[in-house]
Amino acid sequence: MQLFLDNLVFSIQRSGGVSVYWYELITGICKSDLSVSFLNARRSSANIFEQRIDYSGFDCIRESWIPDKYLRYLPVRYPIPSGAIFHGGYLRVAPRKDVLNILTVHDFAHERKLATAFPRAWANVRQKAYGIKQADGIICISENTRKDLLHFYPDTDPDRIRIIHHGIADDFYPIWKRPAVQDTLPLSPDIKYILYVGARRNYKNFWVVMEVMRQLPEDYHLVIVGGEKWTDKEMRGFFSGQQDRYHIFQTVSAATLNLLYNHAFCLLYPSAYEGFGFPPGEAMKAGCPVVAANMSSVPEVTGQVGLLADTIDAGAFLEKIRLLETAHYREEVITSGLEQAKKFTWDSSVAATIRFYKDCWDHKFSR
Repeated sequence: MQLFLDNLVFSIQRSGGVSVYWYELITGICKSDLSVSFLNARRSSANIFEQRIDYSGFDCIRESWIPDKYLRYLPVRYPIPSGAIFHGGYLRVAPRKDVLNILTVHDFAHERKLATAFPRAWANVRQKAYGIKQADGIICISENTRKDLLHFYPDTDPDRIRIIHHGIADDFYPIWKRPAVQDTLPLSPDIKYILYVGARRNYKNFWVVMEVMRQLPEDYHLVIVGGEKWTDKEMRGFFSGQQDRYHIFQTVSAATLNLLYNHAFCLLYPSAYEGFGFPPGEAMKAGCPVVAANMSSVPEVTGQVGLLADTIDAGAFLEKIRLLETAHYREEVITSGLEQAKKFTWDSSVAATIRFYKDCWDHKFSR
């Protein structure tokens, strides 16, 4: 089987969950016995994950001279050989009957009107609908995503769908289990802090994090990692009068993020909607308790280990956080979290994807 992988996703974002998924997937696939060619690979890339890829030894094809910001929304026109497999990093398909199309669907935030507004949301919904219709095999990254797909597109054949969870990178681990890393914790280890990781807008419910902080004793600090660039208005509105309790790190290395997970009192993750949600998995793998919303795919990741609030309410999250103040209970949560995180590896995710390729190929071409 000849496999064509579309790396145009790396031009859409500099980093992010979709980029993590595609980087880990293609890294694993390149170690397999499949014949791999890349479309739209960029050796000089701004994406932090594509920068790690060694394209030497692989056929790299420039699909078109159309700028990436437009090409991302168009079906693939490169003449892929008959009988080959096409898998795009983000929603694209090749409209050919003699090519096997595999589509990965991450979430339905746009369909639920939780993400960006018109026209980007409209374009995303239309492109996803077209891909779902054309695809021979559809990978959903969680059971929650599969349910959403069948809700919004009930005519989709369930037999075309396979749930393949993400893995959690080996960058995250309890530091007492391995030799010390070179990075240092970017704040005093004596500070007791809640950790928040990721974007802050819309359904991420960052406002509830700030409300929790207002109700916690002042010896609790908040460490915020990643997300959108902070505006002056946000800084004044959120941190007025208590700046010393808040620590913002816009960009950190994986090693530093691992240290932040290790030293945190807990991760607070009040997002109401996730296709998968990396931070809860990363936190558990690093030995950090997770306090999160009992919604969308988060319970699939945390299992019974996460302290999950049924409502997006500061009081509900505060109650879970205060449970962790009992030392032996917190240790039990950490130990259980380490076991839960073992369920999510990139090796198993890549292997399941390759099996799905072969199953779909046999179904389409071996009849």
